[in-house]
Amino acid sequence: MFTSLLVPVDGSVHALKALSIAAQLASPDATLHLLHVRELLPHLHYGSLLSIQEAIQASPPDTAEKEIREILDKAQAHLRSRFTGRIETHGRHGDAARIIAYEAESLEVEVIVIGSRGLSDWSGMLMGSVSHKVSHIATCMVISVHDDEDAPIPGGAVDNNPYAGL
Repeated sequence: MFTSLLVPVDGSVHALKALSIAAQLASPDATLHLLHVRELLPHLHYGSLLSIQEAIQASPPDTAEKEIREILDKAQAHLRSRFTGRIETHGRHGDAARIIAYEAESLEVEVIVIGSRGLSDWSGMLMGSVSHKVSHIATCMVISVHDDEDAPIPGGAVDNNPYAGL
C-alpha cells in the first residue's frame, strides 16, 4: 500500500476509474493528491477555435479557475465513499504531462495513478497521450489505468469534460 499518491483528474470516466484504483492502493492513512492541469488555451487545443485571439477571448481567468475547481470537487466527491484518508487538491495551468511529473516530484509522491484513454486514432499516434508522456518523464512509479470504455463506471459517474463537443 502507498502512503502518498498523485492522481491527475480531468473530469473523464478514465480519471474516475484511476481515482477508484488509487483509493484501493492507498493505505488508510495515505494522502491522495488530486491534480487538474488545464491547458493554457484549451479551446485552441481541442480544435474548436481557429485563432489564438479567439482562444484567449474564450478562456478568461475566472472561467478557468471555476472549471478547475469544478473538476477537483467532482473528483473529491467521487472519493468520499471510497477513501477515508487525507485528500489534497491542486489546480495548475500548462502542459499536462510536464506539470504532472513536476508536481509528483515536488510533492514527493510514491506513485502517480493516471487514467489512460488508450488513444488509437491518428492524433493519439502522432501526439502521444499524456499518460504515455508521464510514464517516460516521471521520476516515480506510474500506474496507467486502462479500461474497456463499455465497462461499468465506478459509482455510476458520467464523463463531463467541459470541452466535449466544442
